Amino acid sequence: MRAFPLFVRLENRPVLLVGGGAMAAAKLRLLLAADARVAVVAPVLSPDLHALLDHRVTWHGRDFAAEDVRGKALVFSAIGDEARDAAVSAAAREAGILVNVVDRPDHSDLVMPAVVDRGDIVVAISTNGASPVLAQRVRAAVEAAIPHGIEKLVAFARRFRSAVHHRIVDHDGRRRFWSGFFDGPIAAAVLAGREREGAREIIRAINGTGALGREAALLTEIEVDPMQADLLTLRDLRALQRADLVLFDAAIAGEIVDLARRDARRIGWDAQGPAIQKAALAAGDHVVRVKARRQMPQAAAGAR
Repeated sequence: MRAFPLFVRLENRPVLLVGGGAMAAAKLRLLLAADARVAVVAPVLSPDLHALLDHRVTWHGRDFAAEDVRGKALVFSAIGDEARDAAVSAAAREAGILVNVVDRPDHSDLVMPAVVDRGDIVVAISTNGASPVLAQRVRAAVEAAIPHGIEKLVAFARRFRSAVHHRIVDHDGRRRFWSGFFDGPIAAAVLAGREREGAREIIRAINGTGALGREAALLTEIEVDPMQADLLTLRDLRALQRADLVLFDAAIAGEIVDLARRDARRIGWDAQGPAIQKAALAAGDHVVRVKARRQMPQAAAGAR
């Protein structure tokens, strides 16, 4: 991972955008979507950019000066001239401010991703500046995979977040509750527009036995080619992403283990493995045991 993925709150924060053409207009749309206060520096503006000007934007109709970066949270340069863009980058870096220069990753500290924006569901896709066109194609695939109305489901979950937090005191229990919620009939009802039904059922789950938050312990065993993450089945991937504990053979590649959810424990299988597995299951964890598929020698396979 060459760049650290990060979402930054820019509401009412000052941002500098240098440039007045189509590339600058594309950046300004994104910045205004984040409610930033944007200073635009350019002698002239394209019609598209001019149409975006509102109370959050201040236009300085002149060339860039180094002091323009002063006090800014972020700096963007979209001039389209390498020497002038490099000068903006140098001024920002000298002031200790992160900068993005359109199509010039060598002058950039920030990489602008392709964005899927569904309200509170925001997905950013980046190729570290290597291929924006490919990032857009991945974005289209992600757009197609996200259910219509997902933003309603996020808003619904937010309404009950505090109640779940007070009812289920431990972090793992809350994670299991929400996992059961999003995979179950309540979320399906909300996505189908039956929010009243969903609200009634989630209140019962919160105030009742708490079954959604107390899934039974589960052991999932998967056998994979130890070096080829792209051969994992969808079932295997889902298991890894729901695991509390991943126990893996020494031959399993790190890129396969890294597909587990971020806070899952990862332990190599050794003589202590059976005891660790037993204790985790007794604690109610979802354990995924990843075994390396044995490769049959080609000659032996042919002989059979």
